Amino acid sequence: MITSLRGKIEYHGVGFVVVEVAGVGYKVNLPEDRAHELSGELLLFIHEVQRDDQHELFGFLSMEALGLFWKLTNVSGVGPKVGQKIVFANSVEKVKEKIMKGDLLFLIDIPGVGKKTAQKIILELKGSLVDDQTRPVGLDIDAVEALVGLGYSRRQAEDALVGLEAETTEDFIRAGLKVLSR
Repeated sequence: MITSLRGKIEYHGVGFVVVEVAGVGYKVNLPEDRAHELSGELLLFIHEVQRDDQHELFGFLSMEALGLFWKLTNVSGVGPKVGQKIVFANSVEKVKEKIMKGDLLFLIDIPGVGKKTAQKIILELKGSLVDDQTRPVGLDIDAVEALVGLGYSRRQAEDALVGLEAETTEDFIRAGLKVLSR
């Protein structure tokens, strides 16, 4: 799975750029206004979507932006294109702040986000974005995401992993599952 690309922008298209890395060009989806602002050498953090009929790469300028995108796309009704538009609607901190404050109008103004989807985003992410700012240092983010993917709430997953000692993400997940099964 591709998680980042460092290379030179060779082409600007409508809603994408082509980044050349070691002689190979990768089409990376970006919002139109941001795609044209970028040039030269850069590092993009990538979310890769593979479907039967297509393969897409969605680019972000920071790991924090990609992390917010992952949280947004975990909300039912938010696909990768809409999630990316939300992340690029303002700075990552401002977007998080608007969601935490329950700013419905901010989200509705983003193309592709309706009232119900905006309400869902606020309802589901309000608490987890606050948790981001108070997350204990050293917590294995991948293990948290794996436990959330298994159906536990973010708070349950983080609480189960706090204080555990393990060498790998897999070990953290196993240990977290043992704590949660009690």
